[in-house]
Amino acid sequence: MTPFGLNRAGRPGMLALLATLAVGLAVFYYFTGEDSTLPIRLVPHLQAIPLTLSEVAAGPVRLPVQASGFIVTLTHDVAGPFTQPVAASVFLVLLAALLAGWVAVASTLQRTAFVASMVPVIFLLLSLNTESLGIFNTNERYFLYLMLGLIGGAGFALHAFAEHLSLTVRFGLVGAVVAVLSGLLFAQSQLPAPETALQLAAYATPAGAVLVAVLVLWVGVENIRALLWFNSQAEQPGSRFGLGPFLAASGLYLAVVILYAWNNGTLPLWPGVSLDPLVLLLPALLAGGLGLRLRAPSYAGVLPYARGAAQLYPIVVMGAAGALGYAFATANTPLLVAARSFTGLALALVGGAFLLYVLINFSPLIRQRLRVYWVVFEPRRLPFYTVYILAVGGLLMVQARLEFPLLDQVRAGQYNYLGDLTRQQSEAAPDDLALAGLAERYYAESGDVLYRANVHAQFGRAALYRFRQQRQNEINALRRALVRGPNEKISLRLATLYNAPDDLFEGLDILRKGLKAQPRSAALAGDLAQLFTQTALSDSVGHYLDKAEQLAPGSYASRTNQLGFLLSQNLLAEARKLSAQAPVKTDEPGVVSNSTLLQLRTAAPPKTRPVVPAVAALQLDAASFAQLYHGVLLAVARYPQQLTPALLTRLSQLGNEPANADYYEQLLFLQALARHTLGQEVIARQLLVPLASGTSATAAYYQQLLGLWQLQQGQYAAAADQLAFAAAHGAPQASEMQAYALALSGQTDSARVVAARLLASADLGQREQGRRVQQQLATGQLVATTSPVGRIGTAWLAQARQAELQNNAAAASKSYQRIVREAPFNEAAIVAAAAFHTRRRNYPAAYEALRAGLDENPRSPGLLRAYVLAAADAGLTEYAVEALAQLRGQLPAVAYATLAADYATHQAARAAASASFTEAPAPSPLQ
Repeated sequence: MTPFGLNRAGRPGMLALLATLAVGLAVFYYFTGEDSTLPIRLVPHLQAIPLTLSEVAAGPVRLPVQASGFIVTLTHDVAGPFTQPVAASVFLVLLAALLAGWVAVASTLQRTAFVASMVPVIFLLLSLNTESLGIFNTNERYFLYLMLGLIGGAGFALHAFAEHLSLTVRFGLVGAVVAVLSGLLFAQSQLPAPETALQLAAYATPAGAVLVAVLVLWVGVENIRALLWFNSQAEQPGSRFGLGPFLAASGLYLAVVILYAWNNGTLPLWPGVSLDPLVLLLPALLAGGLGLRLRAPSYAGVLPYARGAAQLYPIVVMGAAGALGYAFATANTPLLVAARSFTGLALALVGGAFLLYVLINFSPLIRQRLRVYWVVFEPRRLPFYTVYILAVGGLLMVQARLEFPLLDQVRAGQYNYLGDLTRQQSEAAPDDLALAGLAERYYAESGDVLYRANVHAQFGRAALYRFRQQRQNEINALRRALVRGPNEKISLRLATLYNAPDDLFEGLDILRKGLKAQPRSAALAGDLAQLFTQTALSDSVGHYLDKAEQLAPGSYASRTNQLGFLLSQNLLAEARKLSAQAPVKTDEPGVVSNSTLLQLRTAAPPKTRPVVPAVAALQLDAASFAQLYHGVLLAVARYPQQLTPALLTRLSQLGNEPANADYYEQLLFLQALARHTLGQEVIARQLLVPLASGTSATAAYYQQLLGLWQLQQGQYAAAADQLAFAAAHGAPQASEMQAYALALSGQTDSARVVAARLLASADLGQREQGRRVQQQLATGQLVATTSPVGRIGTAWLAQARQAELQNNAAAASKSYQRIVREAPFNEAAIVAAAAFHTRRRNYPAAYEALRAGLDENPRSPGLLRAYVLAAADAGLTEYAVEALAQLRGQLPAVAYATLAADYATHQAARAAASASFTEAPAPSPLQ
């Protein structure tokens, strides 16, 4: 059994399995690399619309409690390019395995072959530029000399003194040396391990390109040989194909790759799909591995099969797959273009030369339907090496005619890697302008000099400018890339920069041209629809939304934007129909948010009761915030049982997270609204007060909401003052609400003054409000209700009175304490609590209860009168002076005289009680 290649039973050995895994990894990066390096990300946008949550009764008038709803729409942006340290590390591991295996196999060869095989090892180690890592705290080449000495010395020692060692032992020994050197390199490097890996992978780019080129040239004959095998592999000669079918199949294959090379590296096969010659490498690699033994006559004079080719082939495949996989993982444009163009041309020239070789040597045998593939490398006329003379000569002529672009493309790819690494380092050290300048220089050399169609370099420059907030430079970089060829991601990223109203036409032009060049891009169609929403062309919005849906049916962005457009146009019936077509997924916050907003705007109940979303992450984006926001609003409006303590705690945590600073006010508002719905009015108002502080329009809204809550609890005078405050700061409906509050508080004349002011306003809406107020005042129905049913604290008052009737003073005291603590705005309940404490001669408690009530209703005559008497009972006469002054202006003279007499009585009683308590008792006559 050979230790690394195929064993005698034909099953793959260890190296063959590793090579297969490396190719599989390259295939994985082929499909995922660009999306990882340059990911298209959805950017949520919020459009505020008015929303009515509930109503507050002001006599016969229903006043709306409004909030903002947010329509979520999604556009696309392109992030990156991101570095891929994991892919770089995998490439380096494969390269280290290649190095160890190569030296191990080279040590078994003859002296001349050994010396020749060590030359590429030396150049590989030289190209890594390890001195730039600052190993041993120096920039000298000491570590390079150490690598050359240990690896070269190990290879020479095995070659000269260990002729009988097996390849397994040789590989283990050299592998141990390479592993020790690798560990020392990473341990002594002045850069972090990820950056060390990125830098080594960047400097290993030329070596990776050479590996890919060598492998492509080696397997360039294999697809034709595979067709030859298929042509003559049947057991019976009658079942084999002759020369005609072989020529037809080979001619078709060569025609395809020649057309690809002739057409400058593009060959559309059908709409949206073009030929990729790298895909043709997969069958060639398989055929090359399976037919390696049959190919031995062509290389046996230089390299044995069992202790040479069987190991080197999978080793080279690993290294080449690692280099290609890293290029795929980083979406390195020039390297991929170079790999594709070289592969296409090499497959055409090497394959064509090999077909000519087969026809000259074996066409009579093919006509006889013999198994030519057994002897195809044992020619009788034209030797096999002429295939490579013709192919390599053709490659050199083509490259010379094109001025050798492959060399520039490989260097451009290397500069891309170095630019990405330097840009990442400059972002970690924003003040180091030298690093930013160096990164820009790498990208400029790569994208403007070496390979002008270098999309990766322009994206890198744009990312560098975006980090530095240099918008115009970023636009220039992306426009340069777009001029050199259409690209979906460039169009998307460039369009995001034209987000101001003045840039509307530039954005439309970019997206239209992009969609024309990539007509199957749902992202471009969707973004074009969103840009048209800034115009009055609703038909264009609908057209491009439909196009995006056709290109990506049922996608998250399409459903979110369609539902958002219908909501913005107030097409609620159509929106409900669209929402019912597919179930809402919890991992699509934009769709969930818009669906919840639709429920808030329609009276019809949903098929299933919605649940407030559980936000797992602490950091919110616009879509997840809107999902949570609408979920809480819906619970407030219709499902208060969902306002659990866990939800309130979560809202508090989200509000305290610094990353959610943009949503702090709304999260605090949600907490206040939820507490208000649960009857925790004091906490709700405490949460709302910071938002209502200020003179902005936003503060005016919260001031108006606070006034409505006071109105709802029967605090008419306090509500009137609060609503006047909101009106002064710009709340548009606050003046009308103030008039109703004044009328309900008995200040009808003041209400008429407010109505007259509204009627005299230049604003049509204000005049309409004034007319409504006048009509309501004329009916005489704006009278405060005498029934406190439904107000917070009323139920607790009933419980307290019931406990008093049952002579349960402890239970009554507990209920009255709760009233003072949680419903100080309930005037009747506060007066009853104070009376209870007074009867029990707990005058301080009575005083504190009334003081809490006055904090909420500072102009209430009933509270002020009770407060004056309670202050007298508690001996706090100095605190009653201001209240007496207020009552002097509010009460008739007779009522005020009665109050003054009562106050004097309570004050005298307090003085007498104090005197009897402080006077020393008379001595007993018995003493």
